[in-house]
Amino acid sequence: MLSYLFKRILSAIPTLLIAYTLVFFIAHATPGSPWDSGGNRPMEPSVKAVLDAKYNLDKPLHVQYASYLWNALHGDLGPSYRDRSQSVNDIVARFLPVSLKLGAAAMVLAILLGLPLGALAALTRHPAVDGLIRMLSTLGISMPTYVVTSILIVSLGVGLGLVPTFGWKGLFTTSSIVPVFSLALAPLAAVIRCFRTSMLEVMNLDFVRTARAKGLKPLSIIIHHMGRNALIPAVTVAGSYMTYVLVGSFFVESIAGIPGFGRYFVLAIAARDYPVIIGTTLIYAVFVVVINLVVDLLYFVLDPRTRLERTS
Repeated sequence: MLSYLFKRILSAIPTLLIAYTLVFFIAHATPGSPWDSGGNRPMEPSVKAVLDAKYNLDKPLHVQYASYLWNALHGDLGPSYRDRSQSVNDIVARFLPVSLKLGAAAMVLAILLGLPLGALAALTRHPAVDGLIRMLSTLGISMPTYVVTSILIVSLGVGLGLVPTFGWKGLFTTSSIVPVFSLALAPLAAVIRCFRTSMLEVMNLDFVRTARAKGLKPLSIIIHHMGRNALIPAVTVAGSYMTYVLVGSFFVESIAGIPGFGRYFVLAIAARDYPVIIGTTLIYAVFVVVINLVVDLLYFVLDPRTRLERTS
């Protein structure tokens, strides 16, 4: 297992390097300059030259590429051009925890509701219940996050006045209801559909029939025999949607006015804040790699057969 883990970590290095290379050159290929104010009084060329020299933007692109990469490897993600009073490291420390709390709450909600609803849809004998759950899951997958957020803000905030329409007061307040549910809806629907399908495939296999023949309690069969084996595909889906939740937070945080990492990333793109754009993308790339690694490690726990397959 340790050798497999070491190989996965090594394979992540070129992935992160490719991600850095792409975002670096795409960001710098964007027309305009970080010092373009967009107003009626543009910045003087002499002032621009001083700022370019201060932040090494007057150097060749390959020199900037190597310099930023070297600093990033040493934990320095550079200064922010938009907010020159703080570095990208400060921005990460300030705004990333909000996005992590929001994403974690959304995934916990999706898993806690998705698994029992998926099992209920598979095990129920009433076609209306199964049909209703499948319809809700299809609706959740097909609706974009920003549409769900807008609908909830208009209905719950403007119409009923139950939640704030803008702003963030903490995870355990009414201001978190709309963003958490908006981010949780798509992974919730995916977990329901995947777990339902897996349960239907598992429930008629030989080991389940053997457990029933032994006289085991139905709840024990569902949890320990059917549920554990049906959980493996659901873990894969939940892991892939963890990255979706992080990316989807861009839209939710911007619409709902949440001071998170995603909202700051959108503002950085508009301001051509290269270090923030590159640093944010690298942080998200690291999260994607870590999440995929955690999902693979969960396979070792849930299905011992994968230990032989992946270590051989």
